[in-house]
Amino acid sequence: MSRPLARPRRRSRVAVASLVAGLTVLALAGCAQNSTKPVTDYKGEPKGVEAPASSAGGAPFSVWLKGGDQFTVTLYGSSTCPPVATRFKLTGHNKVELTVPKPGSKGKVCTMDYVPHTTVFATPNTIDRHSDVAVTGQGLTWTLRGMSSK
Repeated sequence: MSRPLARPRRRSRVAVASLVAGLTVLALAGCAQNSTKPVTDYKGEPKGVEAPASSAGGAPFSVWLKGGDQFTVTLYGSSTCPPVATRFKLTGHNKVELTVPKPGSKGKVCTMDYVPHTTVFATPNTIDRHSDVAVTGQGLTWTLRGMSSK
């Protein structure tokens, strides 16, 4: 009599395995959209965007690009050894922590000028673009203001 129960259990195991496999694929697809590596970086301030008044004197800042699909990180430092954010991690709700290698750490001689360098990242879908985002890098924290709801 225990023979008839074997088929429903087998079907149940197959269904559970299929569900787990499907959820794994969805989770991996979500991770792909939340890449923490830069899209690009370049000398100067963000293209097509006016720097906030708070950046006067070389304070780092961030702005939204492409309707919030991307955000920038503008850091100031040597033009020959620019500070470049190489990745970030989410450390809480709307909290981003940047990885910024020390300029000149590869034995390169750096000039003593102080210019902006911008790194652009894709915005993870877990960040609320309409709320402020705390960005931390180089021992400083600044605010990426939430986008207006207009």
